[in-house]
Amino acid sequence: MNMLDDDSLVALALTSRLIGSAVKPMSSREFRELRRRADPVNLLGKPASVVATTLDIRTDEAERIATLLDRGTGLAIALEKFAHSGIWTIADCGGGYPQRLLQRLGDAAPVVLHGVGDISLLALDGVGVVGSRTVGPDGHEAARQIAIAAVQSGRHVVSGASGEVDQTAMNAATTSDGHVIGVLAGSLENAIENPNTRKGITVGAICLVTPYAPSSGFSAVNAMGRSKIIYGLSQCTVVVNSEKTGATWTGATEALKHRYGRVACWTGDGAGPGNSGLIGLGAKPLSNPGHLTQLLSETLPPSLPDDAEDLDGQQLSLGF
Repeated sequence: MNMLDDDSLVALALTSRLIGSAVKPMSSREFRELRRRADPVNLLGKPASVVATTLDIRTDEAERIATLLDRGTGLAIALEKFAHSGIWTIADCGGGYPQRLLQRLGDAAPVVLHGVGDISLLALDGVGVVGSRTVGPDGHEAARQIAIAAVQSGRHVVSGASGEVDQTAMNAATTSDGHVIGVLAGSLENAIENPNTRKGITVGAICLVTPYAPSSGFSAVNAMGRSKIIYGLSQCTVVVNSEKTGATWTGATEALKHRYGRVACWTGDGAGPGNSGLIGLGAKPLSNPGHLTQLLSETLPPSLPDDAEDLDGQQLSLGF
């Protein structure tokens, strides 16, 4: 899976944090602006002066691009190491990449994804299940029932593979003979060391993906970048419980604002205090897991306004 073509390798060189660099790798938005101006493959091996002329940019910006493109050997070694652990890498211009992420997230979609497990799951829409860390027993039961309803509707469950709601929903899906995609904000390498996870990967029930380096640790910034991918991979994402602050609230409000995908909020027992606020912002109410099929039959909201942010939450800064 890590036999990447030239376009994908260049995308990795310009955006990846797999290895160290003397300059900052490009954000998703920066890279796509570059690609709209020129084919990055044609910049390989070119001095900064040629890059500057080709792109009509400042010398310091051209030097940054040339330096990033010169990381091929180090990246090849890193990819080989991860491949030995079963970790594959895909880029948005190559095979296996879920094109609906580009359709729904636009320039905010990750350029590169690392993952393990059944990559074919990325080609299918799932049902996202998310929630805050303060969930009680009723919230756990709601997450379980929603995940089972998703499996019964023929969808897989998409979640963050970290919080309590995530784990409850993903466990319910796999024990109901369903499939799950876990979008990680922490270390992919550590996640695949879990025996139950490895078993699920082996039987084709689990796919874990991350836009971050497989060895990177969890951070709040990574969690926010992870959230939009969950919404982008899901036909509908159900917020089981939410406070009026925190990552779950912020991820849902961002998805509603930028129309990353359909957002629903649980209104039964276990719903959090922020759920009603999200409904006021446009989320669909869900009071019965059995009504999930009806939500899935509705048309998705129009995709992506032009002001969506990239994974770093930063606007384009190249000066093009």
